Amino acid sequence: MMRCVWKPGFLGVVLVAGGLVAALASEAFAGPGMHHGLRHRLHHHNLHHGQGFMGTGVCPQVRATAQAPEDIRQLKNPLPPTPENLAAGEGLFTTDAQPTACKVCHGVTGNGLGMMAPGLNPPPRNFACKETMQEIPDGQLFWIIKNGSPGTGMPPFNGLADRQIWQIILHLRQFAK
Repeated sequence: MMRCVWKPGFLGVVLVAGGLVAALASEAFAGPGMHHGLRHRLHHHNLHHGQGFMGTGVCPQVRATAQAPEDIRQLKNPLPPTPENLAAGEGLFTTDAQPTACKVCHGVTGNGLGMMAPGLNPPPRNFACKETMQEIPDGQLFWIIKNGSPGTGMPPFNGLADRQIWQIILHLRQFAK
């Protein structure tokens, strides 16, 4: 069983689990009035981690990602952006996709600042960046979602049906609009 313990005068949280104690923050990492701690004082940016509600993320986001085979890369999304397809894509992105919901890494707003983003290098793709997204064809997105992206934290979502992947892509395209 894990429980949080508040210690007066200690700027942080102590987790107690099975006799093990872990301090998540201390005065060394959180000075007076600094709710984000030393890490954020040293690396000022327009980013906010957590669920990805705030911050713009990195835009444009340049990196070398494995390219899909040309015949797949040139595919266009065969699904129309109907309310039903968009809702299905949003549901998969926010809760239903397996092995994990897309928002966990990419953030609820698609800005690449989900709760797992700080531990990933390179950072998750920022789908809200119009400049980045206009350069990525639908087929490339399809191939990356289906097969994952080696050298990144992006796992394969090969358990999803092709239709579900296309629905997710319809939803992803909404972030940059």
